[in-house]
Amino acid sequence: MGWTEAQQKVIDTRKKNLLVSAAAGSGKTAVLVERIISMISEGENPIDIDHLLVVTFTNAAAAEMRGRIGKAIDAKLQKEPDNAHLQKQVSLLQSAQITTIHSFCLNVIRNYFHRIDLDPAFKIAEESEITLMKSDVIADVLERWYEEGREDFHQFIESYSYSKSDAPVEDLILQLYSFSMSAPWPEKWMEEKEKEFAIESLEDMNRSTWMQELLHYVKTVLGDLMQKNAKAIELCNLSDGPEAYLPALLSDRALLTELSMADTYEAYAGRFGGITHARLSGKKQEGVSPQLKDQVKALRDEVKKGLKDLTAQFFFQAPEEMLQDMQAVQSVMQVLFELTTDFRREFAAKKEEKNLIDFNDLEHFALKILVEEKEGEMVPTEAACEISEQFEEILIDEYQDSNLVQETILQSISRERIGCPNRFMVGDVKQSIYKFRLAMPELFMEKYKSYAALDTLENGDTNLYQRIDLDRNFRSRKVVLDYVNGIFCQIMQESVGGIVYDRAASLAYGGLYENEDMIEGLEMKERLANDVELLLVTEEEEPSEGEMPAEKRTEDAEAGEQDREDPEDIVYTKKEMEARVIAKRIRELTDPDTGLLLYDTKNQTHRPAEYRDIVILLRSMTGWSEVFVNTLMQEG
Repeated sequence: MGWTEAQQKVIDTRKKNLLVSAAAGSGKTAVLVERIISMISEGENPIDIDHLLVVTFTNAAAAEMRGRIGKAIDAKLQKEPDNAHLQKQVSLLQSAQITTIHSFCLNVIRNYFHRIDLDPAFKIAEESEITLMKSDVIADVLERWYEEGREDFHQFIESYSYSKSDAPVEDLILQLYSFSMSAPWPEKWMEEKEKEFAIESLEDMNRSTWMQELLHYVKTVLGDLMQKNAKAIELCNLSDGPEAYLPALLSDRALLTELSMADTYEAYAGRFGGITHARLSGKKQEGVSPQLKDQVKALRDEVKKGLKDLTAQFFFQAPEEMLQDMQAVQSVMQVLFELTTDFRREFAAKKEEKNLIDFNDLEHFALKILVEEKEGEMVPTEAACEISEQFEEILIDEYQDSNLVQETILQSISRERIGCPNRFMVGDVKQSIYKFRLAMPELFMEKYKSYAALDTLENGDTNLYQRIDLDRNFRSRKVVLDYVNGIFCQIMQESVGGIVYDRAASLAYGGLYENEDMIEGLEMKERLANDVELLLVTEEEEPSEGEMPAEKRTEDAEAGEQDREDPEDIVYTKKEMEARVIAKRIRELTDPDTGLLLYDTKNQTHRPAEYRDIVILLRSMTGWSEVFVNTLMQEG
């Protein structure tokens, strides 16, 4: 199969910053490998592979990438066995910088350790060793503060500790430390966050970042409640709807509209303070659907509960009281910042004493080597300029999971400073899963919005910052993609997933599988998957686990091995019920005469589904896998 137009553009585009938004199953890795191969083997002056920096997210991904490139070079050599340049690439491949960001940082540190006065005999600490060291250091810091006996420290302990344990306090310090280390300059980040608690007036409070987030959240919830109210009104207006409920619902709509017009905490607090709801009419109507009545009541209860929860969470006190609380917490939070700063310094000293570095150090030491402050601005160092001369291009995989430290490091060694951007970034913000590790998908989205899209550029355009979208999925059948798009276009918004799941963000069918023209006969067509199934096991069918001893169920199941007609008195647990439903469906799908037909892309023909075509995904293996294995075995 050849490359699509967009894929070929990704392979061929050179000498600019290129952001590739690669949807799931769009052939991202294959395109990335082909781009590298074309750069080291084609044109008048192909480059050496050690002049590329390829940054992947894991060691396994780096090894896979190196292996794929090696196979591609071998395939080229079979066609051109006398090509000396390709032969050279084989020998250079093992030393090429196809690596994780941490391995790259380690390489930078080993080559430039003298620039930050680091002992070159340092060792990378084990995770367990670092955990123990953190525990010891934090205990020492707290002990010293206890001995000093500062009043604000005791207030802090009373506010955030419980019983005789300091565990909650230790967790707070470690969390704040972890967040600060995801910023390029932790000390500056801490200073900025500490300033956010310096609130002197209601105006300061309304301008604060956390208040802006709070008000945005309240507005979002109100929007959701208005949709529920609109749905209830729509149901009332049906021919068999409970029209008598309309006055109360219209009253709710007016209330929600008034609430949503507020733009400050004081305005919200004033409106939330006097909420009252009109009663639903008890008037009897002929021809009203009981189901519709229940639906409308349920929707209205959700609206009322939503408003009640917002009031209890955020508007339980007057604005002036909240301001006083925020001013009171300022000194307590200042203690937390001081404790965290003490911990960071003592932890760094302890690691230096033992000549150990951890993963955070790898990034921050590399950053210290590559970036320095001059006249209030952060600029690349001489070391960064040397490294930038080495690499013709920097290719970054899974870019959506980068953090700001990694972004600053890689930007410092690019050639953007001299007007020759040379970063290739590929990823998909819809697949960002490492935000809990403090990744910043916002970096991807900022470029996604600001870089010029391929279809907006004219031939000969010299834009140095370009975006190419790979939206065609070659992994799944159209029925699956339609289902996925149908779900996510409804639930993924910019406020939730960082992107609006519109037509541009949807997965497009790559045409890799069959179409109906290839199938002969109605019976064959009926054996193709034409929809996504949802099998429901209702609670009415699920007895509680306590109704029958496990030994009795096992005896009956063993008896069922000999006779598939189970005795009527067998009682199954919820897990067993699910497993049995799945076993039954697997048997239906794999029936050679009536089961599912799959298209084999390798042989380009259809074949019956087999066990190996089926995967069972569980939210948790614990307590489930054994039940499923036993049930599947009992079902043959």
